[in-house]
Amino acid sequence: MNIAGIRYEHFSEKDCNAARELLSFDADAGEDILRVLAEEPELFIAAFIGDKLIALAQVNEPASQSYLTVFVDPQFRRQGIGSSMVKYAETELRAGGTQKVRSSFRAGHQSSLAFARKLGYDKYFSSALMQRTGDPFPLEELPVRLYTDEDYLASQSLYATAFHEMRVRVGCFPDSVIAKPSEKERRVWKEDAENRFVFEINGEIVAYSHLSGNELSSISVRTDFQSLGIGKKFVMYLCNEIYQRGSAKVDLWCVVGNYARNLYDSLGFKEKYMKEFMRKTL
Repeated sequence: MNIAGIRYEHFSEKDCNAARELLSFDADAGEDILRVLAEEPELFIAAFIGDKLIALAQVNEPASQSYLTVFVDPQFRRQGIGSSMVKYAETELRAGGTQKVRSSFRAGHQSSLAFARKLGYDKYFSSALMQRTGDPFPLEELPVRLYTDEDYLASQSLYATAFHEMRVRVGCFPDSVIAKPSEKERRVWKEDAENRFVFEINGEIVAYSHLSGNELSSISVRTDFQSLGIGKKFVMYLCNEIYQRGSAKVDLWCVVGNYARNLYDSLGFKEKYMKEFMRKTL
């Protein structure tokens, strides 16, 4: 295979059918990428030989730490295409200021693990996709409301602190820091305010959460209000919200070692599969 003959393009709507066909060749890995492709197609780079789509790469926007994953048509694997595409994406990320790159794959894929290690990626952490189906929770009225822009500083502070403390407890994140507020993040939260919620006690925000489709993508409780049952009630409320929006299931990700796993188990969440995350310093 002549790697020089590969053409890279930003993903286009015209490539949707070819992408779905490509990703159908590996149901497990393809499902994960297809979910992101449907929501954020602008993150993807497509690789072609002639007019044939042979690979896709999800390349998140350059940041101090960004994300990259590659999917190659099975009949074109082991020919250097995946390595070439990773190097192409890493070059773009490095030029944008990225210092560390994360990647992921489903646990048990030894070929993916070997591929990542060959390209200089090391073990970072593991996370379980958990899912709940069934009836909504019987729940009394709670002091939960939609997020507003005026809630940003309080919500961001407790969110950043809670996740930093979780990462420290897990022990897989030696360089974890408490993320600082930013105007860019504030704008993003404001634009998506209908999917963000706060839990108040005596007029103070003590918990914050974000929904993404049927996924409970984040939930955090202020440190001094943890272990009081607030997190459990908030999760129940958010599950009911997702059900009311028309979904029959609720998904969430739980980092291995996070003691919140006990809470999710108690509420009927079941592990669907595990993902391994790798990381590389550029």
